[in-house]
Formats: sequence, structure tokens, C-alpha cells
Amino acid sequence: MVLDRVTVVLHNVFSVYRVLEMARLVYGLGFKTFIVTKASGAAAHEGVPQASRLAIKTNRNFFYLADLNDFIELFKPDKAYLFVPKTYARDAFNFDEVVELLRDGKNIALVFGGGEPGLSRRDMEMGEAVYIVHIEDDIGAVPLASIVLYELLLRSRD
Repeated sequence: MVLDRVTVVLHNVFSVYRVLEMARLVYGLGFKTFIVTKASGAAAHEGVPQASRLAIKTNRNFFYLADLNDFIELFKPDKAYLFVPKTYARDAFNFDEVVELLRDGKNIALVFGGGEPGLSRRDMEMGEAVYIVHIEDDIGAVPLASIVLYELLLRSRD
């Protein structure tokens, strides 16, 4: 299945709730791999272990890494898309292009900022900073990931 080549990354997160909601979303839509990078406070102490437990229960993959560059170095995605508000992105996310890359056997990373302000300028240099057309403001990581993952799910079934 092409969606097995999608890795969802939540970077720079402080909230237990955000980690767990993202894990439920990723696994519930049938994606296999969820990674948290740079978790702090309660997200690191409670969210990461609970997300790991959920992954085991649902037979999915979960990893926790210290920083985003560790993910890029270890997993070596063919393409990494970092979702940011429109004012910080150069290009709109092209769903059809991503589905074609997946069908061609490429590994894709979808990176969402887990806290405020989200992804830093340094983070954005590790991939392609993109936005979703018609979303003008920052709606948060989980709602944004919901839109992106669901749309990929629909388009990959065509």
C-alpha cells in the first residue's frame, strides 16, 4: 500500500493531548509510522510513552527522536514536506504530486509543528516548507494533519 511509505512527524511538542491526538489520527486513518521529535515537558514524560503504547496495541510503528535532523539523518526520506502557515511557505502542497511520488516507490515525510510557534526557520530548511490552499491562518497541527492525511488517503485509492 502506498500509504506505508508515508511517515508523519510531530516536531517540537509540549502537549500530551497533541501527541495522543496525532497518534490516534495517524493510526486511525491507516498510516503505519508516526514519529515525535523534540518533545518537552509533559509531552515527553507522558505523551511519548502513551503514544508508544497505542502503537503497540494497533500494530503500528512509533519512534521518538531528539530532534528533526535526527529523523532526516536516520530515515532519509526521499522528500520531506514541512507544513507551515501560508506566510512562511514558498509553495502550496500538491497532493497529486505526492501521490505520484508514493506510487513511484518514494518515501515521503509529512512534518507538522507541535507547539507555538511551530517550525523554526532552521527546521524549514530540512525539507520543503508548504501550506494548504484555502487555509489562511495557523489552525494547529492536528486539524492540519487531519486535512492532509485524509486527502492523501482519498487520492491514493483512485
